[in-house]
Amino acid sequence: MQYIIIILIFTLAIGIAIKFTIPNPRYDLILSNYPLLIEAFFTTIWISLVTLVGTLILGFIIFMMLRSSIIIIRATAEIFSEIIMGTPLLVMIFLVVYPVGQLIDSKNKLLLGIIAMILYNSPYVANAYESTAAVVGDEQYVVMDLYNFKWYEKYRYVILPQMIRPFIPSLVNNLSSVIKGSALLNIISIPEITYMTTVISNKNYAFIEGYYIMWIMYLVITIPLSMLAKYLGKKVSP
Repeated sequence: MQYIIIILIFTLAIGIAIKFTIPNPRYDLILSNYPLLIEAFFTTIWISLVTLVGTLILGFIIFMMLRSSIIIIRATAEIFSEIIMGTPLLVMIFLVVYPVGQLIDSKNKLLLGIIAMILYNSPYVANAYESTAAVVGDEQYVVMDLYNFKWYEKYRYVILPQMIRPFIPSLVNNLSSVIKGSALLNIISIPEITYMTTVISNKNYAFIEGYYIMWIMYLVITIPLSMLAKYLGKKVSP
């Protein structure tokens, strides 16, 4: 009940702020283009899901490289992670879409944009893998060595099964971050939420209304994901 009251208070506060910051709001100018907004909404979701899958794969590769006993492999992963984590997503998108795109002779901005987001998010997911791998105690590694487990057998039968459950909340949170980060794809004209809302609001000179609608569209996605992550976090906690 308390949560419901607080949600209502925040909803009322947002409604009042929206009402009094625009003297004569014309949300109809934006919402009349609802087919484009709906398309942008689902474009954002599927781009984010594709990015998440790619991030999980590359993140796991980096995670394995960081755990390698071969120094050059481990050093490569460490340096790659430091470079990526020190680079803003906006810069990463620009670098992959333009210099790298020209280098590989590709003009597919959507594909290159997704690759940029995968590269950017992978080191963070690798860190999440590392954190969840801590659930496997040293004694389990001793037992695996005692039974002469191959490295892939260790991950298949012991490590990965124990990592999956505590990793799920991080997975949901990462999806939320990817969705918010996808807003920067508007700089390469990908028709996701930010780009499409900006185009419509510029066309109708309804700039503030456009940003409010954009805000609500992102909240519709991210708030349920945040609640899901908290719920799953409580479920998987000992």
